Amino acid sequence: MSTSRALTIAAIVGTVLLIPVLVILALGLYGSSITGDFPLAEDHGPELQIDPPSGVAGSDITIRGIDWIPRTLIRLEMIVASGRPALTADGRIDTQHAASPAVYVGEVIASRAGTFTVETQLPSTLPLTAQSHISFRAEASYRGGEFAGESQTDFDVIAGPGVIEVSITDEASGEPLSEGFVDLLGLRGDPLAIMPIAADGTAAFTGLAPGQGYDIQARVPGYRVLRSRGVTVGESEPSTVRFEMPPAPPGRILAAGVPMVGATAETSMAMIDLPSLTPLPPSAASILPPAWAIASDHERGRAFAVDEVAKHVEVIDVDSGVLGLPIPLTFTLEVRVVGTNEEPVADALVRLFWNIRGTRVFVRAARTDAQGRIQVPDLISGSEYQVLVSASDHFQPLGERTMVAIKPNVISTATVMMRREPGAERSLWSGEPGDAAPGSRFGLVPLPGADRAPATALVAADIAIEPANGRVYVTGSDIDRGHLFVLDPDSRQVIHDWEVPAGVGDIVPAGDGTTVYLANRPFSTVTRFNVETGEEEARAFVPSWPEALIGDAAGRLFVGSLRDGSVSRLDPATLEVLQTRRLEEGINRLALDERTATLFATNLWTDTVTGLDVESLSTRFLLPVAKSPRAIALDAASGFLIVGSADQGTVAIYTPETFELEQTLELQIPINDLVSVATIEA
Repeated sequence: MSTSRALTIAAIVGTVLLIPVLVILALGLYGSSITGDFPLAEDHGPELQIDPPSGVAGSDITIRGIDWIPRTLIRLEMIVASGRPALTADGRIDTQHAASPAVYVGEVIASRAGTFTVETQLPSTLPLTAQSHISFRAEASYRGGEFAGESQTDFDVIAGPGVIEVSITDEASGEPLSEGFVDLLGLRGDPLAIMPIAADGTAAFTGLAPGQGYDIQARVPGYRVLRSRGVTVGESEPSTVRFEMPPAPPGRILAAGVPMVGATAETSMAMIDLPSLTPLPPSAASILPPAWAIASDHERGRAFAVDEVAKHVEVIDVDSGVLGLPIPLTFTLEVRVVGTNEEPVADALVRLFWNIRGTRVFVRAARTDAQGRIQVPDLISGSEYQVLVSASDHFQPLGERTMVAIKPNVISTATVMMRREPGAERSLWSGEPGDAAPGSRFGLVPLPGADRAPATALVAADIAIEPANGRVYVTGSDIDRGHLFVLDPDSRQVIHDWEVPAGVGDIVPAGDGTTVYLANRPFSTVTRFNVETGEEEARAFVPSWPEALIGDAAGRLFVGSLRDGSVSRLDPATLEVLQTRRLEEGINRLALDERTATLFATNLWTDTVTGLDVESLSTRFLLPVAKSPRAIALDAASGFLIVGSADQGTVAIYTPETFELEQTLELQIPINDLVSVATIEA
């Protein structure tokens, strides 16, 4: 048989076989229009309809689908978006809507007309409040699993008639308490609503579905937190809850960080009542500063904070939150520019330079006033600057360039004498101070640095309190040297500004008033340093990148290494490594509980806290915590373990000994450090 003849026969057979298929399809489509299915409508894509379009929890609803691809599998899901309330760092209630994971409703096959109907009931157990929103989503797929269209529609939730009324009184006196908050929680502990306590000691939650169960929690500063579990919303009468609040030992938590570049958050520090874990709106809430590191003075009820770019140390009264006068770390230089006859030279361009290992680095520039003077603030204590001046019809002789060192606690001064020479060039470059013009003799420009910590700034590392006398220690570095400041907080004076190697980090006082231990991250060393003489008494190498350093009253000294992932115990006299426990890389903070002889190590990369025995460094427990734990503290009065995490600005409190999660608070601030401080009342 020839090839052409074979093709012709095959075509005829194929046509004959195809005719019944076409007839069957036609009959099927026609037949569907006269069955119980919906009549065909104009094709405009899959639709999803809810009947009725609104209702309360527990309502009977019908879900209808129109214009879906026939015989496809439809998966139905429900998504609940609820207002998620939280207390901000300054004590306000902020509600943000967050969608829950999709809840499976059911599966159905679309008819030959592309329609379906599902009758169901809105669950009565949904934790619905007035801020809730529900949407239904349907997604179709072919038999092979390929996508075949989707649609979504909203269902309006009608507030229910249920009410929960709460009253809050003092346990001893029975008097109403008017400060604090009441939380409406789902049965899994998720916050659904927060109400401030009214002046008469009451709060009420409305719009709830009858029969639904909730947990109610009361938080009042200075009192223990109380929770009433499984409160059921009544059908016709309000459900009532009464809290008689027992007092708790007073205390404060200060949590703070430095804002990320471009951050819109107004607040970077929070003052929190410890027993109730309630952010307090202090007297100066709007001006609480960012802080890279915080230290607390338990004896005097105050705390000290230093920013990453350190110009001064903030002094905070922990009872009121009021900022005291800061302790300066940088100081002012006054330059006087005169001619040969001591006449002032106005509008002279004064420039300051660092000489860093033979390289001249531009720092600051300004123009003199009518008296020939300028004042340049915020210059690092102990730094030395070269002063270059240029002015119209004057010049500064090359051999008479002025060098000036910045002294602490005073305004440093320098006088530059210019020689008059008509026609002398005004400046080494034109334009505004600090701008280098093309073709200028010297193309000096500011050295680029980080957004918050320019290269010509003092970058703080740590702050600590000397328990023997209340002095404040601050460590930090500039691009020329490291600094160890010894400060008197009462006189606000710099007692010493000792030069230490650049890169110095954590500082731990030995407790004798004269000795401190310093960790140096880039050099992987720990040093014992005498703060009275400025002498280094001992130095030892430790595992790579010592990120955390801590000691206790018994004289034990521990170091945690970020890159090595180890925790080591050191001999405080020789700094010899006595013992090492290798953990996961990422160790970044240490805390000590002397009552239980437990050393806590946070891991920035595994999001855990490891409890170690202080003698053997054996592991006692591993505690998962919120992402990126950057701070840890032990409250001396209650024994609570407090962990601060960068994720959502989470502060978590764990019970003593068992370390069960007691409470959490999401502050939405970039936590980098936190401390607990006893109030004066304690």
